[in-house]
Amino acid sequence: MKKWFMVLAGAGIVLLFPDCKKVAAVVFGGTDVNTPTISDTIPLIPYALPAELRLGQYSFPFNLDSNVRANTAGVFGAASVNSIKLKQLVFQISNGDTANNIGNLETARIELTSNADPTPAEILNTTLPDSVAYKFTYSPSSTPELLPYAKGTQITYTIYGKVRRVTTKPLLFSVYAVLKAD
Repeated sequence: MKKWFMVLAGAGIVLLFPDCKKVAAVVFGGTDVNTPTISDTIPLIPYALPAELRLGQYSFPFNLDSNVRANTAGVFGAASVNSIKLKQLVFQISNGDTANNIGNLETARIELTSNADPTPAEILNTTLPDSVAYKFTYSPSSTPELLPYAKGTQITYTIYGKVRRVTTKPLLFSVYAVLKAD
């Protein structure tokens, strides 16, 4: 009885979705893909300028196929992915104190590019809380489509920020993203 059900269910899926890509989309269901963590130092900020500053540009290798296979036990690969969106971005300061922390920055903005698509996609543009904080987690309600960027082998973040208050020491930070691949 169980075998007949599986045969009928399989036939039903093939009849409802004759295109293999559509079958894969129904079965795949999506997965989260973590980007590598980028760590660096924001130098001592002696002045609070009125303009946004470029805080750094960071590149890392990326293989969409390997990431999807690793998260689906090798069952699905990059060909099963139709969309990639930012699910979450985490920014953390590891050596902060009450005078030197995320509250020293007024705004944060991150652009993403890749060797497959050099046109910047803005994945974060937010005002940071004016309070002592060492970790900021951003979960957007909507984001640009990132699949064209993920088809590359090199992803680049460019990080910008506007200073609210000066710092008295360099700040060690890390940032990583969780992408939703559907």
